[in-house]
Amino acid sequence: MAANYARAKFHSSDERLREVLDLALPRPGDLALDVATGAGHVALALAPHVRRVYGLDLTPQMLAQAGRLTAERGIKNVEWVLGDALRLPFADATFDLYTVRAAPHHFPDIDAFLHEAFRVLRPGRHAVFVDCAPPAEAREVLHEVEVRRDPSHVRSLTVDEWVENLEHAGFEVGSATERELDWDFEDWMGNMAVAEPLVRELAEVLESASGEARRQLHPERRDGRLWHAYWHCLIRAERPE
Repeated sequence: MAANYARAKFHSSDERLREVLDLALPRPGDLALDVATGAGHVALALAPHVRRVYGLDLTPQMLAQAGRLTAERGIKNVEWVLGDALRLPFADATFDLYTVRAAPHHFPDIDAFLHEAFRVLRPGRHAVFVDCAPPAEAREVLHEVEVRRDPSHVRSLTVDEWVENLEHAGFEVGSATERELDWDFEDWMGNMAVAEPLVRELAEVLESASGEARRQLHPERRDGRLWHAYWHCLIRAERPE
């Protein structure tokens, strides 16, 4: 499974990594932390632009993939750390930049996760949050698909919910936008090696959506493949001085 994410289109796409860098605004002297780094794509994208970057993940198999990519690319200023986003193994106010992408919907305690992000960030510096963030109606349909595709899924937040939670944690939100993508359903299922009978069942969940959820998702078949809308939040938030 970890190898699938090392080559997954969304996670490894130059365009998707560029949007993280555009939000992060990394500086050459920064000490950066990428949380739930997975196969390390964001950390490795940050590396040429910062002093040093730590990539943290809860899964040794993911960090093994990240280490392999690091060696292949000859990158020297990345360190991989086994750890939990809800209990970061770092002192207060350690990092100039904090990033997390495509992971918070797996976290069982959003308040604890954001408290930790705030705690390890230096005052006056910022964090970047990119995660699935569907509108409320579509979320109810996607939630069934997400949980059955990957039981570690907990819940996706809307952009408004993200802003509310970040402000509650003490952050000042500088920018918060919703970005919609045209989503390849079969490719998405392939990342988790979902069995074909379940793929068909989950496709039916999406294709049978009705009302406002269907209008938002607009599922359609193209040459036999299912495509639908999928959303992410793109957020930059600062720990105030």
